[in-house]
Amino acid sequence: MHRRHNPDTVVEAFGKGYSQALEVDPNKRWLFTAGQVGVAPDGSTANSFEDQVAQVWASIMALLAEGGMAVEDIVKVNGYIVGAENFPAYGAARKNALGTARPASTAIVVPALALPHWLVEIEVIAAK
Repeated sequence: MHRRHNPDTVVEAFGKGYSQALEVDPNKRWLFTAGQVGVAPDGSTANSFEDQVAQVWASIMALLAEGGMAVEDIVKVNGYIVGAENFPAYGAARKNALGTARPASTAIVVPALALPHWLVEIEVIAAK
């Protein structure tokens, strides 16, 4: 299990949905994903933010499984969200996907991603 660090000398994690820092024991296997966007395996992209972010998390879970890992092994999440109005849906999907896992996390609202119809991109780092 990774050790969480949330000292009193650092602001408490907003919403307590993540850790300010995680420490990984030596001799762990690492998995770094590319940024995942809301594109289904058949190449289609849903129109809604909610459907895209659900697809992103499904892709991340598939990559973790392929690497013999699970959500509890995620140590870092970077999320890029097009439009501040989509941040609540991003947070809800993240909470649903991560359950009780509390990786270190960064979320950034951006004006656009590489293609104009992509609304969210998430990358994770996991260690086991």
